[in-house]
Amino acid sequence: MNVERWVRGRRPLWEQLESLLRKIDQGGLSRLDRSQLRDLGRLYRSASADLSRARALRIGGDTQIYLNNLVVKGHNQVYQRDLNRWFDLLNFFYTTFPELVREKFLYIAVAFCIFSIPMVASYCLVLKDLNFAQLEVGKGSPLVPEHLWHMIEQRKMWTDSTQDYSPTASSEIAANNIKVAIFAFAYGITFGLGTVFVLFVNGMMIGTIFGVCQSFGMFDNLLAFVAPHGVLELTAIFISGGAGLVLGKSMLFPGQYRRSDAIKLAGRPALGLFAGCIPLLLIAGTIEGFLSPRTDVLAEQKFAISLATLVCLSVYLFAPRRPMESNKVE
Repeated sequence: MNVERWVRGRRPLWEQLESLLRKIDQGGLSRLDRSQLRDLGRLYRSASADLSRARALRIGGDTQIYLNNLVVKGHNQVYQRDLNRWFDLLNFFYTTFPELVREKFLYIAVAFCIFSIPMVASYCLVLKDLNFAQLEVGKGSPLVPEHLWHMIEQRKMWTDSTQDYSPTASSEIAANNIKVAIFAFAYGITFGLGTVFVLFVNGMMIGTIFGVCQSFGMFDNLLAFVAPHGVLELTAIFISGGAGLVLGKSMLFPGQYRRSDAIKLAGRPALGLFAGCIPLLLIAGTIEGFLSPRTDVLAEQKFAISLATLVCLSVYLFAPRRPMESNKVE
């Protein structure tokens, strides 16, 4: 099949569809007569088939991007419904975000490994040599900050004081977690190296703190603190890291596309993955500010909450479901 000849032969139909869509943008569907409305549906279905063929034939990125944008715009007009931003947002979290997680699960699993391997290694190294906790990372800061070190030496949990100002603590914790997620996602543009660094260092820090607490007999206290919010918080960071790796992969291996086109194609699902993490981080921050540090809640109850969040999150992300439907315009 002569690809260039096929593109030249199909382009007039695409331009005709584009012209009809431009008319709708300018004055709505009322700008089209009956025959043009029939043409709109026919040309949209034709463009959708052409997009599938272009993908199958691996035709150049510019053509695929053009057709993809044209089909999306055509779909919004052919199947237009009442404009409802809240419905669109709800549908994104209900179906689109879980679908993206399942589609990009391999990247999320890699992010999990990049985080978990240094976490376990740091924990083991601290148990062998407590001085490992003084290793400096980033801007010269030790893996365990001095104020935490002194509190752990005194067998005190630094988290106990947050009970007295839970609303403030909750907002600060959520903001910090979102910042880590933003870095894990956005640094994907550095060919993924920044994402790997963020995941690696945060894994080392958590593993080191757990190791120091184990050395001073406070492991159970720290685990009880982390349990209620940890499932949501860490899952969101892994997903954000996976989104960063999606960007990094498009930078490193653009394939047949120009690097700029590869980033555009990868950017939409990557941004969707990151956006879906925001509510998870907000919920985790609320739990961490209001519930996790409470000493009047038994450790068994905190572990039960952790298990409940794990089950609910697994059902949310992996149970298949159909998109919600909105009423069509009459």
